[in-house]
Formats: sequence, structure tokens, C-alpha cells
Amino acid sequence: MTTTSPAPRPAFAVTPRRAGEPEADLLSFTLIHRALRSGTRQLADAAGGIAAGQPCSRERQRALVQMALAVLHEITTHHEREDDVLWPVIVASVEGAEATTVELADLSEDHVELHAVIGRAQRALPAFAREPRTGAAELGAVLTEMADLLDEHIGEEEREVFPVIREHVSAADFARCEELFRKGTSIGQLTFLLPWVADQCTPEERAELLASAGRPLVLLLRLTEGRYVRRRDLVRG
Repeated sequence: MTTTSPAPRPAFAVTPRRAGEPEADLLSFTLIHRALRSGTRQLADAAGGIAAGQPCSRERQRALVQMALAVLHEITTHHEREDDVLWPVIVASVEGAEATTVELADLSEDHVELHAVIGRAQRALPAFAREPRTGAAELGAVLTEMADLLDEHIGEEEREVFPVIREHVSAADFARCEELFRKGTSIGQLTFLLPWVADQCTPEERAELLASAGRPLVLLLRLTEGRYVRRRDLVRG
């Protein structure tokens, strides 16, 4: 096994997957990645369109700011939890395995670069919130840069890391990582996160997601999905 990651110790005792055991279920992780990419691109296209002269009502302006704050928060949180929770489990799971290379340090460096761009986007939001016509160009440019970086980063992660997870990380350990990812997520965050992720699903994926979500989360999705869709449509214009 080769790894270039200086990952800390795992948060729990790791039991690597053995040949023939079930693979980790990556559906939720895939949907989160899809949401991060589509959400950032949607915001970038909206801000760029407004800079080019599209109408921007107060409602659209407010929806774009609210969605941008939520998406930027989710990107930051997801990357922090990958660095702190998932990477150490991957490193521990592949330890001793031959002919397995995982380049996690490069992905963590991407996180640092992306977080710097997130900081610029956060600084551009107040100007857009004050006056969209003058603030949209800068916001659109930085969000487009972020969307391009995310496309490249997530594409690399899914090509390079997902196969390693499937082969070496046990289904139970990956599920434990997902539990730790969710830890500390507030109800307020869930009211955005749940419908946002559900919006990325094919009908088959949605059925699978709801079947595993549990009744409280299914109910919360029903209560919040309409509001999310209205905000999303306002952002799109």
C-alpha cells in the first residue's frame, strides 16, 4: 500500500473489508457530490446571468444569497469531514494491502485551495446583497471558478478514491463514517440539505434514499421540499 496522506488516527477501530464481503454503499456520498457540483454551478450561472442583464427581483436576490450561504457551508463541512473522518479510515483500511495507491494528500490540498475560493465568494456576497447589478459580476466570476475546481476535484476523487473504498473499506466502517459526517448537523441545516440532496436523485435513487432515511427524515423532507423548490426556481430565474 502507498499513501501520501498525513491523515490523523481514525475516530474508531477500523476493520478492513475482506474479499467477498459487501461493498460500502456510496449512494449518499455520490448524491452529496452531485449536489455540491450542481448547486455551485447553478449559483454561478445565476450570478453570471444577472451580471449580463437578466432580471433580478428582490426575491431572486434574497434566494441566491440564502442558497449561496447554505451551499458554501456544505462544501466547507463536507471537506473538513473528509479530511478528519474519512481519510484516516481509508488509510487504516488499506494499510498492508499490496498494489494499492491512494493520493489523499493531493485531495486535501485541493480542499485548501477550494476553501480560499470559498472565502472570496463569502466576501463577494455582501456587495451582491446590497446591489445585485454591481455585485453580480464579481460573485459570478468567483462562483464559476469554484464550480470548475469542484468539477475537477470531485471527478478525481470519484475516479481515484471510490474504487479504493469499495475494495478496502468495510460497509460497516463506511456507514460509521457517514454517521460521524452527520453528527452536529442542525435541524436548520437539514431543512436545506435534505431537499437539496433529494433534488439530485433519479426516481430509483430517490426511492432507495427514502427507504433508508427513516420516518422522521421522510416527514421533514415532505415539509421542506416545496420551500426548497421555490427558492431553487427563484435562483434559476
